[in-house]
Amino acid sequence: MKNDVIVIVGPTASGKSSIGIELAKKLNGVIISADSMQIYKGLDIGTAKVTSKEADGIKHEIIDVVDIDTKFNVSDYKNMCYEKIEEILKENKTPIIVGGTGLYINSVVNNMTFEEVDSDIEKEVDKKIEEITKNRTMEEICDYLKELDIDTYNKIDKGNLKRVIRAIKMSLLGTSKSSIESRNDLWNKNDSPYNFHVFYIDTPRDMLYDRINKRVDEMVKEGVLEETKIVYEAFKKDSRLTAGQAIGYKEFFGYLDNKKSLEECKENLKQKTRNYAKRQITWFKKLDGKIIINGTKDKESTVQDILKEYHGR
Repeated sequence: MKNDVIVIVGPTASGKSSIGIELAKKLNGVIISADSMQIYKGLDIGTAKVTSKEADGIKHEIIDVVDIDTKFNVSDYKNMCYEKIEEILKENKTPIIVGGTGLYINSVVNNMTFEEVDSDIEKEVDKKIEEITKNRTMEEICDYLKELDIDTYNKIDKGNLKRVIRAIKMSLLGTSKSSIESRNDLWNKNDSPYNFHVFYIDTPRDMLYDRINKRVDEMVKEGVLEETKIVYEAFKKDSRLTAGQAIGYKEFFGYLDNKKSLEECKENLKQKTRNYAKRQITWFKKLDGKIIINGTKDKESTVQDILKEYHGR
């Protein structure tokens, strides 16, 4: 018989973290974060990590596991997550995965497989990408992708440097993003060793947007600019850093460059975060087998709804 694993997903500001903590209290659980930015040490305010007070004694895993200049991909996450699930089960506790990074969730729930790349070849490609991106504008980098893979160029968000560089890398490695999508690779499924119970917190957009706006204002008050300086300095040394592309930091780079006011940066971050929430909603709508939970209720009622569904299964 497969062991049960609970998964709480939803867009940013949907209340996932607090719901997960309350659920863990009732099920003797341990939280496993599924957030691609909370893995980085020192990035606390901008990634909305739970504080020790908010955690209220509930253990959280896969948070603060690497430095901001360390490479960490979805395959690394999946392997680490499965290891943590096993550790938690051996302690006779309930693993509860909580997060909003869709690909991380997919990799675990669908037991995704990933193509292995020769490390020496990858190093050469990384070196080439560094040369390609050095002193080039975003438009020039996109033009380079256009020459390599016109299909991906036509589909990709040309304002997202991280995605554009990733697409260039895949093409240079001989596997275009479009060819991967054609075989539905982002949603490939394999038999899983666990019985996943996926709960999607469905929250109206107006409620989400109001929470997002308030969160950004609070982040600035709490000192996100100090964290941004750390990311900014690291990003200047290596523009390919994933942390440098994180929503919550790059939006303040203009302020540090004295090119934009703090208020302009805040409004930009609010808009970018709202757009990100839209993308998350679209992503999770595609996730099969999820149970939709009404996100307009208070925390205790929401937790009870999840428990009712969970025990009913």
